[in-house]
Amino acid sequence: MTETRLPVGRPGRYTKYEKLLASLPAKMAKRPAYCDGIGLFRGSRGVTVWIKIRLPHGGVYNGRTVPVGGSIEHKAGNKASWTWQQIETERERLQGRADRGEPLETAQVQSFNTYATDWLTRKQSTLKGYGIVKGHVHSALMPSFGKKALDAISVADVNKWIGHQRTTLAPGTVQRQMATFNAIMNDAVRSGVIERNPSSRADKIRGVEARQRFVTEQEYQTILDTCERIEREQEDKKEVTPQQKRGWLRHFVSWAYNSGMRRSEIVGLTWANVREVEADHIVVEVLNSKNGKSRHVSCTPEMILILAALRILPREDGDNRLFPLSLTTVKRSLTALWKATGLKDVRLHDLRRSHATILVGKGFDVRTVAGRLGHTGTAMLAKHYAVDRGDKEAAAAFA
Repeated sequence: MTETRLPVGRPGRYTKYEKLLASLPAKMAKRPAYCDGIGLFRGSRGVTVWIKIRLPHGGVYNGRTVPVGGSIEHKAGNKASWTWQQIETERERLQGRADRGEPLETAQVQSFNTYATDWLTRKQSTLKGYGIVKGHVHSALMPSFGKKALDAISVADVNKWIGHQRTTLAPGTVQRQMATFNAIMNDAVRSGVIERNPSSRADKIRGVEARQRFVTEQEYQTILDTCERIEREQEDKKEVTPQQKRGWLRHFVSWAYNSGMRRSEIVGLTWANVREVEADHIVVEVLNSKNGKSRHVSCTPEMILILAALRILPREDGDNRLFPLSLTTVKRSLTALWKATGLKDVRLHDLRRSHATILVGKGFDVRTVAGRLGHTGTAMLAKHYAVDRGDKEAAAAFA
């Protein structure tokens, strides 16, 4: 009986890859086996697909510079995730990009954690209130946004963060934290890392009101009396706490009231900033102003007396600051002072507001007052610092 022969069919399109897969040993060396630029490697966790691409123009791949005409091996992933057709399509896509001189790797956008850390490093020498901003980044922003890529942070993410923060924090606190977030994201927009800051379309933080606190003449006297009492107590305990710096608290508060300077500006003053223009005219140059521009503040008679007192205070050799104190010491001491006064809701910045209000009340031009405080315009002065003189005159005229 003659045996019937079955017709021999044409080999399948992907037979060569199937044969390559079947030929793989149970345990392979370090390199995959290739067929037409498609490689397979059998490991302990299965078969991994590799694609070999020639770079006719050279380039950079995986952090390595590839010379003109060189080749790279691209790891595509587990074979179970690919069909042979998909692998060939991916090989052609990558080879096409290489032929056109395009990068093979899609640039990954940095995480918020990485970008914010770099931003803090770049801004450390110029950012006002760096310690506070750093606290915002690490305590308020990193827990929610740290692991996310910048371009993956959505409007919904920002709204969720606002809602979470508002459960325990005052609106003004959340607003200041949001200002730090905006500074970082807007920097990323200007750098071309992302196209838009998601907070531009986020919910508004409700309940934020500009704080308007002015110190009356009687309250100011209470503050000075409390300073003197604290300094007497410190002097009585100098044997117990010899390391404590004494004799500066009243001068610091009085300087803030008479100059209208910010806390950071006062802490940054050195004797090189003090200049005698005329016999009765001494000015102090403020270099670390918030707007980045220096300004000269003329000394009041009280400030001149303070300068004389500061010159005889004990200080370490080489310390050329008017107030040889760390910002931490100033914050801690002032916090204790406000509590000791018994006054409600008072802080150092209120002395700055009061300084401006007194000058405006005495009829000085708002531009002059704004310049003394370090504002480039008068809008901020009218909104946050000085009670409007016109409103006062209107009330008097109505009566």
